[in-house]
Amino acid sequence: MNSDSKNKKISVIVPFLNEQENLPLLYERCTQVFHSLEEDVEFVFIDDGSTDGSLAWVKQTAAKDPSVKYIQLSRNFGHQRAITSGMHLCTGDAAVIIDADLQDPPEVIADMVVKWKEGFEVVHAVRSSRKGESRLKKFLAHIFYRLLSKMTEVDMVVDAGDFRLLDRKALDALNAMPEQHRYMRGLASWIGFSQTTVEYERDARHAGVTKYPLIKSIALALNAITSFSGTPLRLIFYLGTLLCTLSVGIGIYLFIVWTFIQTSPSHAGTTYLTLAIFFVSGLQMLCMGILGQYLRRVFDEIKNRPLYLIKQTNLEK
Repeated sequence: MNSDSKNKKISVIVPFLNEQENLPLLYERCTQVFHSLEEDVEFVFIDDGSTDGSLAWVKQTAAKDPSVKYIQLSRNFGHQRAITSGMHLCTGDAAVIIDADLQDPPEVIADMVVKWKEGFEVVHAVRSSRKGESRLKKFLAHIFYRLLSKMTEVDMVVDAGDFRLLDRKALDALNAMPEQHRYMRGLASWIGFSQTTVEYERDARHAGVTKYPLIKSIALALNAITSFSGTPLRLIFYLGTLLCTLSVGIGIYLFIVWTFIQTSPSHAGTTYLTLAIFFVSGLQMLCMGILGQYLRRVFDEIKNRPLYLIKQTNLEK
């Protein structure tokens, strides 16, 4: 598909939030990578509500380098929507999504381009190791990716983040999806097309603080599960069936024991009733919470609000 790659252009999509210490080095390393490639490069920096000097640096760089484009969102819309805005406006024959924290080495882009030239339309970067993260976060990430892969009807790529290359066909397919709660890692697998992976060692953050602490990572995981799997709903059905069966079984057992074998203790009824109330109340709250997550998504889709709003940009498609 891409045997003749001369004059083709690759858009490097970089969402950022207060990354003024990392952006210059990321730009420098990406530029060095493209010096060794035949493709032209278009940088698309997306400011997702920064309050430091990140956007000022991008604008200064754009004034010197015409390949540097920027999108300033009107407020912080979140990482996944910031990526979406870059995908909508980029003009490349392919796009590489990379975070600004330098945990994903820009040098891996060259390996992705090789796979793209071989004809692959989606190239996922898979983490073989994760530096600079706590053991708890590594363990939870390991469990999550494998559980999600088992729970969904889509073939998810295990240990792949948002660092990937997308051919224009894949970009157009993703841009046609208007859904509000976006989990790009899942959507990139869902669209199909010819897909492959490259492995790399994920570095520790170069500077600044992570924008995905444990709580936000859990929220992203919940979004992924409810966006791509009906398993939690099926679990509610199975759990309800199990509890009903157990309740009937225990009721029959207690009736037989207390009627034919021994006299029931005076406080037995109160004890069991209290335990049953606590258990059923907790179960109802859990099930309502799961159902609420799905209903919230339906509610947000019905409102049909724009995914993001642009305050300023030098990029016109």
